[in-house]
Amino acid sequence: MIFLIMAIISLIILTTIAMTLFRRSKTRVVPEDTVAVTVDRDGFVRRILPAGRYVLHPFERIEFNIETRATLAVGRAEAIASRDGVLININWSGVYNVSPHLITEKVSQRLRGLSNASPTMMRNVDICLRQLAGNYTVEEFFKSATRERIERQLGQLVAERLRGLGIVLSSINLQAIELPAEVAEAINKAKALAALDGAIRQLDPTTREVVRGVYQLDEILHWDNYLPRPSRLTMKRLREVSP
Repeated sequence: MIFLIMAIISLIILTTIAMTLFRRSKTRVVPEDTVAVTVDRDGFVRRILPAGRYVLHPFERIEFNIETRATLAVGRAEAIASRDGVLININWSGVYNVSPHLITEKVSQRLRGLSNASPTMMRNVDICLRQLAGNYTVEEFFKSATRERIERQLGQLVAERLRGLGIVLSSINLQAIELPAEVAEAINKAKALAALDGAIRQLDPTTREVVRGVYQLDEILHWDNYLPRPSRLTMKRLREVSP
């Protein structure tokens, strides 16, 4: 009888030790600001585990981890057409984080795509900027009120497109807006002329007429310098091929 009791106790102890060793071998820790995606033995997604300690089920393993902390994305959308047909480059920045639990369709594919969330966001911002830019002229892009409205509209469009992909957009801001060289040159010239005209208006009438005459004479003598850049290049080529 004593031997039977001792055998039962030994069996219980061995079973307890085996179970403890098994639990330890199947215990996994998911780091902070991370979720883990587990799959079964056939490779199908089984669970999405937030940060913490877990005991995996039989034949379950962690396939990959996804960081969920807020991330800054910086991008540049090139050759964006405004309503008046001018191609501009728009630099932007945005903050996002991933939330895998938002994914309800194509779960396995989209979960794996979250490791490249930044390129996904850049691609969608580019698409939405092209969609919005056609509603505004170049001049409107440089007005504070219009710029803020574009940022709000852009944020709404991008957030809607990203949500189903498991990406949450926190904010997006337009940064530097770059004009084509010939357009920027024309704008700078217009500003310089406006400043010159304002300065001339402060002069007495006699001096004012003298200055205007000198400026007009310079324009006559160097007329090709007042053409847009492509026209100046054309005139230069014509002079080079002239006999």
